Amino acid sequence: MSGPYTWSTLPEGDGVELRDTASQRSTILRRPPPDLLEMDDIVSIEALAFREGDRPQAELFGAMDTDPLRVLTGMNWLIAFWAVLWDLRSAAPADELIRSLDYNGPWRSGAIPEREQVWRTMSQRVRSGVLAALTGNPEAHRVYEDEVRRLAPDVFLHVTLTIMDTLSRDLVRQGLDLDGMAARLAERTRPGPSGGPSFSPPR
Repeated sequence: MSGPYTWSTLPEGDGVELRDTASQRSTILRRPPPDLLEMDDIVSIEALAFREGDRPQAELFGAMDTDPLRVLTGMNWLIAFWAVLWDLRSAAPADELIRSLDYNGPWRSGAIPEREQVWRTMSQRVRSGVLAALTGNPEAHRVYEDEVRRLAPDVFLHVTLTIMDTLSRDLVRQGLDLDGMAARLAERTRPGPSGGPSFSPPR
């Protein structure tokens, strides 16, 4: 299921209509609200996500020392973007894909029942953050931020990074070309007003 995209910048300049020529479905994409997240942050995270080796994880952990919420919010937005691209291609709703995400990394391997509940709960918290990015719901994002502040941000990073890596590999195997899509959105748009969702349901 491979195929290119066509990009049409909206008259306001702050968004694009993206059409998947394989499915002939389209969606409207906008940058995240600038008071929440800078597009440059997402482009940087995207570049790290597709770089080979262990160094990208080390760089993300380094960024966490400065602003953990910015890094985690950017990762959530990127995962939501990928879910929308899959919806665009397959007509499988983005929110359903996000609700299926689960952490299956090394920290969970062989976990005793008491620890297993910890990883189920952490997976749910990450899903909530990604759904907040998908919907642009400010209250849902505030709840997610409170959870990050209450718990250890580095645990959120490990779980989110593992989920993000698993999802990207799965979608690439399904024929999606994810690498550079956020960078292309940045090239074709300018910052818009604060508020409102970045993603519209594909049709």
